[in-house]
Amino acid sequence: MMRSLFSAVSGLKAHQQRMDVIGNNIANVNTPGFKKSRVTFQDMLNQTIRGASRPIEGGRGGTNPMQMGLGVTIGSIDTDFGATSLQDTGKNTDLGINGDGFFILAEKAGGREFYTRAGSFDFDNAGNLVSNLNGLHVMGWLADDTGKIDYNMQLQPIKVDWSVSQPPKKTETVTLTGNLDAGLAQNKTITVEKTVYDTQGHPYQLKITFTKGNNPNNPNEWTWSASIIDANGVTKNTPTDTVISFDPDTGKPTSTLSSGTVTYSPVSGGNDITINLNFSGMTQYAAETTAAVQSQDGYPSGTLDTLTIDQAGNIVGVFSNGTSRILAQIALERFVNPAGLVKEGNSLFSKSSNAEPVGAKPPGSSGFGTVKPGTLEMSNVDLSSEFTDMITTQRGFQANSRVITASDEMLQDLVNLKR
Repeated sequence: MMRSLFSAVSGLKAHQQRMDVIGNNIANVNTPGFKKSRVTFQDMLNQTIRGASRPIEGGRGGTNPMQMGLGVTIGSIDTDFGATSLQDTGKNTDLGINGDGFFILAEKAGGREFYTRAGSFDFDNAGNLVSNLNGLHVMGWLADDTGKIDYNMQLQPIKVDWSVSQPPKKTETVTLTGNLDAGLAQNKTITVEKTVYDTQGHPYQLKITFTKGNNPNNPNEWTWSASIIDANGVTKNTPTDTVISFDPDTGKPTSTLSSGTVTYSPVSGGNDITINLNFSGMTQYAAETTAAVQSQDGYPSGTLDTLTIDQAGNIVGVFSNGTSRILAQIALERFVNPAGLVKEGNSLFSKSSNAEPVGAKPPGSSGFGTVKPGTLEMSNVDLSSEFTDMITTQRGFQANSRVITASDEMLQDLVNLKR
């Protein structure tokens, strides 16, 4: 039998396998997170007809070996993890990775882990963050009641308790800002108000009254007093007049009189609560009075309203009292050789002996990409390249079939010699 016949058969088989890979790439042109594959050929064993000979000193030169190839075979089918673009979806739980890394998926804590670039996620009825493609849990770290995360803890399936609440916080600091008109008449009063809270979240009305002083030796002197009034209109403290003096050159409070305190008895009957008042941001100029409370750091209790996800993979709960807190954080895994991962179907990969994980880290860590909410990673299949490869593959298959035809005709001629 002719060697060309078997070589051509190996060529047909190799090109058919290459076409299978190309067809799979094109079929997944719109699959989120899909990474295309490529086929590399290599020649098979060669039959040596004559070995090489070395030159003879003063005589004939050396001769090269004579070898005949026995066909072609698949050398490798590689996965190309080249970057691609992220497509906006508008869905907050759709996550794309901008850079290196894979989302970690598992059926349960401590179970077999899978890896994916397809971040089509959502919360199920139990509050678990799962993949929409296969129902596997998205792994990460859960935060404590204060929003802190211990990265030394084992990865856990991310779950959000929608019944969680944000405890109240008492008001400890009130910061005032704005101007007190230096041109006001003596004994003229200005009042500012703000809602503050005790340890149980009960609201109170903080009323601060500024009165222009009548000290002839210091026209830049004012007095202030603060009242704490509960929801029933009962004053919970004993207001006292305290002096605040402004520097005539800068118009700002003198350093020794730039703060104050007000203490009151809460309606709950607990220990007295002290609020620190910060006047350092106020001024006294000959201009319109704009004094107001800039901020206060207390709030009532709140229930979980919505969730957001940031670029660091933090799942942040936004509560009805206007506060927010980190509830969990999504983990990413990275591989030095991602091409060594095993494709498991369902847009999943698993580790192999040539692709071991380096260790889970938060998005944005050194060597890891960040997370972009509201996007999905597109397939990295380039149709123009795939169509070009399809043409060359079809031509290669066609040429090998012609070799078989020609070899068959030669064998037929050989058989006909008998006639």
